[in-house]
Amino acid sequence: MFENHKAISYIFIMRRKLPSFLKKYFWDVDFERINLKEHEYYVIERLLEYGDLRAIKWLLKNFDNRKIKKVLNSSRALSKKTKIFFSTCLK
Repeated sequence: MFENHKAISYIFIMRRKLPSFLKKYFWDVDFERINLKEHEYYVIERLLEYGDLRAIKWLLKNFDNRKIKKVLNSSRALSKKTKIFFSTCLK
């Protein structure tokens, strides 16, 4: 079962597109034009700030903790509450 999820995640990375269930978090941009490789900082930032449990699970499955921590430490767009919460969770 988990291998199937990894295969699906790999497909999204290779296609460099986000899964459609994440579209609601990118209301202010053309969702179809988001390239996962080119916009990874923005994607991580947006999902940390607004994502639900499903979105966060997807984020953790598809991005290395180091990249997520880098965003947490350098983002000016994330709220203090979000930074503290996820920094604690990712220790």
